[in-house]
Amino acid sequence: MEGQIKKACFIIPYFGKLPGTFPVYLRTCACNPDFDWLIVTDDRTEYDYPENVHVSYTGFDAFVDRVQSHFDFPIALKRPYKICDFRPAFGEIFADELREYLFWGHCDLDQYFGKISHFITDEVLDTYEKILCLGHFTLFRNIPKINEMYKIPDKKWGQSYKDAFSQEKHWIFDEWPSGNTSINKIMKQEGVKTFCYHDAFADLVPFVSRFRSYIFDHEAEDWVEEDIKNSIYIWQDGELFACHKGKDGQLLRREMLYVHIRQRAMDIKGYDPGSDTICFYPDKICSITEGADAQIRKLLKRTAARAILHPDEAARKKTILRCYMNAALRRIKRSFHIT
Repeated sequence: MEGQIKKACFIIPYFGKLPGTFPVYLRTCACNPDFDWLIVTDDRTEYDYPENVHVSYTGFDAFVDRVQSHFDFPIALKRPYKICDFRPAFGEIFADELREYLFWGHCDLDQYFGKISHFITDEVLDTYEKILCLGHFTLFRNIPKINEMYKIPDKKWGQSYKDAFSQEKHWIFDEWPSGNTSINKIMKQEGVKTFCYHDAFADLVPFVSRFRSYIFDHEAEDWVEEDIKNSIYIWQDGELFACHKGKDGQLLRREMLYVHIRQRAMDIKGYDPGSDTICFYPDKICSITEGADAQIRKLLKRTAARAILHPDEAARKKTILRCYMNAALRRIKRSFHIT
């Protein structure tokens, strides 16, 4: 492919220990050889990186210096989570690494891909300037006009990227915040031709004991919860399927672009790297012998039974309570000058 224009590259800066589910993530990337990923990280753990996933090792301070070098005002980037606000500028920040690509984009590490080219076809790449518009999967055409568009002021909000980049608060500049501007609002203002196919992926509702998805309405700029109350996801030979039972009890499958498993601790003890079939379950990722209907029905029954006691909701309440208690303890220590 050297010297040829490649389809797209996803840029993912990640500092700290990479997630325990990272090997599964890489497996789903490997089955999309016409798309590339660039992981920018300080985690030097040895992984079986496929040819289309590239790694750039760097520390967080060096990364901040690189971002700052592109702006003539002080940026606020003191913690890795704030990186998301700078994603719309990656086309300029990583221009050297992106020279060979038609599109560039960003995504998350808590998601797993099906066959991307079944949804992001050559026709889509030829037709649109922006593909999807959520932080966990967005692609931009790699041309100056699009790469620089994040700098255009938002006429409605009277704000710009300088506000987002210079303030420590999380602006959600890469998505659809409710109280300020973002790259999507700016590009919508500028009439950028955007490919919206939001029922092609599963953006799962966090902190609930069954898999349910949010569906984003691009025109209304809002989310609605899908009607399907119990799903599992089966990855088989590179393709991903959402599986659930219909009203008549019939087992239904739908091919998916990706599933975004948000804010969940996933057990991967049952994952076999050599297996051709992987099941994504509300609290685990495991290999199964095959995606047969009988086995999927059995897994759906387990999911429904597991959800009776609402374990994930209970775990969330426990976590929130622990955070409140720790915060109160810190305030007490500060009041009494206890170290």
